[in-house]
Amino acid sequence: MNKQVHILILIFASLVFFNPAWSQSMSTQAVNSMERAALSPSRQQLEQGQAVAESACANCHGMDGVSTAAGIPNLAGQRTVYLYRVLQAYQSGERRNESMNHAIGFLNDESLLAVSAYFASLVPARPASGNEDDAFSARISQGDPFADIRDAMKKCVKCHGEDGNSSASGMPNLSAQSTEYFVTSMNAYTNGNRDHKMMKKLVSNLDDEQLGKMGVFYAVQEPARTATMGDGNADRGRALSEPCASCHGEDGNASGIDMPTLAGQDARYFIKAMKAYRSGKRQHQPMFDAVETLDEQEVIDLAAYYASQEPLRRNVRVPLTTAEWIDRCERCHGMGGNSADPRFPMLAGQDRSYLINALQSYAGASRDNSTMHAMSAPLSTEDIDAIADYYSGQEPKSVIYMQLPCDEAVN
Repeated sequence: MNKQVHILILIFASLVFFNPAWSQSMSTQAVNSMERAALSPSRQQLEQGQAVAESACANCHGMDGVSTAAGIPNLAGQRTVYLYRVLQAYQSGERRNESMNHAIGFLNDESLLAVSAYFASLVPARPASGNEDDAFSARISQGDPFADIRDAMKKCVKCHGEDGNSSASGMPNLSAQSTEYFVTSMNAYTNGNRDHKMMKKLVSNLDDEQLGKMGVFYAVQEPARTATMGDGNADRGRALSEPCASCHGEDGNASGIDMPTLAGQDARYFIKAMKAYRSGKRQHQPMFDAVETLDEQEVIDLAAYYASQEPLRRNVRVPLTTAEWIDRCERCHGMGGNSADPRFPMLAGQDRSYLINALQSYAGASRDNSTMHAMSAPLSTEDIDAIADYYSGQEPKSVIYMQLPCDEAVN
């Protein structure tokens, strides 16, 4: 065993943690006696594992446990029990990969455990490239979960305000809207369902992920009622709003994610929007049918009613920052991605492409783990990239697991 490995004492305790593709019950089982013995492997077991690695693993993972291609995980210094249980999962079909299933399909449990102990005994390779530059450090410590879209949103501020509550008459408030509705309405400018040259130009360079993040930003802001109440009669508007309540709520606060909130909306903007539906500049048949029956004064009265209502903030969670995501990962994967539980994978120094693929698989539920799916599902592409950047650049540390003698029983 290399003398440079870091010696740690493992305290076996019941932990709740996230694990790869196989069933959660298997991965959280207590370490059994055979697995425990492999934490301090004999020379014979390591030699057996080396032989297995040479015949079954080296082509992809290297004899030194360093992957031979992007997207293949490094195994050097990886935790013994974690590796062993992953290999068992491939054999049982709970984790599927044609190359892996073929490579280890003929191995017995003794060989699986031996090769796991062998790779765990190797000194991990240093990261190919560290992430010590100031820009990356600032990204990790950034307390603003919307930092990556701030530049794109600068174009929105002049008309819609810093927080989506517009102070300009005739401009809509963007707060109090659902993320889904925001994305749909922005795409409507691009696909021609809303005829507005300026908005089409501004939105056309934004993809759905950027629009989605912008929608979240506006949804989590505290909405404010407009100062432009209009000249209509709000009481008459209230009576006229009854047919609208099924979609937009009795007070203009919509509950459906595909419907806009009208409460507190700028009266001039409301009137312009209704005229656009009537003229066909906005394509939406249910709204065309609804507006067609209204005369000009009734639209003005409706605008005054909705402008007078108090908008409510949508029930949307503020996204976590990269630093907050990493803090959650560390609860199970250890500081800097160096786990101290042999059942749990080391992430430090891992291949970046592999980490990205794994997180995407958890997010999409193609890896069967309910906890990791719940953790990964909210991650954006930027979140996944940042987490992979962080862990792939951390210094991996080997661990020797030592069994301590028990105290003598007290009579």
